[in-house]
Amino acid sequence: KVRKEKASIVIADRELTAGQARNLERLLVSPAMDRSELILDIFAQRASTATGRLQVELAQLRYRKSRLLGRGKSLSRQGGGIGTRGPGETKLEKDRRVIVKRIERLEKELKQLHKHRVQLRNRRKGMHRAALVGYTNAGKSSLLNALCGLTLNCRVLTENKLFATLDPTTRRLVLPQIGTAPNEILITDTVGFISELPSTLMEAFRATLEETLEADLLLLLVDLSDPDWQFQLNT
Repeated sequence: KVRKEKASIVIADRELTAGQARNLERLLVSPAMDRSELILDIFAQRASTATGRLQVELAQLRYRKSRLLGRGKSLSRQGGGIGTRGPGETKLEKDRRVIVKRIERLEKELKQLHKHRVQLRNRRKGMHRAALVGYTNAGKSSLLNALCGLTLNCRVLTENKLFATLDPTTRRLVLPQIGTAPNEILITDTVGFISELPSTLMEAFRATLEETLEADLLLLLVDLSDPDWQFQLNT
């Protein structure tokens, strides 16, 4: 099927080990990637802020590190006698050291950004907060723009794409009240969720998860025009 259709890449719906991906590529004579790698690639394209880019890069490096280790085990067996090192091991160890150092640096930077987000939330204490949550591409950003009546300059990006929003965005919603001053609440647009979220991708959702945990209200949005809306709601 792959050769008949002249597919440029094969994507597995389940996570592949390094060995499985290598064997698939050899068998199909085509590059192979799994679901986690595909989603990380999409995240990398969508990340527009410093926080988003850092989180995605960290998730990518952790994913790559696990694949490097898996590959190293097979390479270290080649030509290895007692007390010797395999021919591919030195290169792999060097690659692994580079990845580990970069991961440590990114973790430090994200800790600083986490402190900054905590300070921002502390300044907003006393204001009620709501978070829009739901499946990816359900229309959360469109709802935020409509509710808050945002001008073109303040609008949140809306596109008919998976994970068009990766970073949480907060805007003020003014609620008029009869006989008294209007009430203001903060509404946050969050990244969409997906079924069977791979554990390696949880890091890329950290900023969103923090916002939903801190919210007073979770407003769950469902796109009833999607034939699969019940499955998405359950997810």
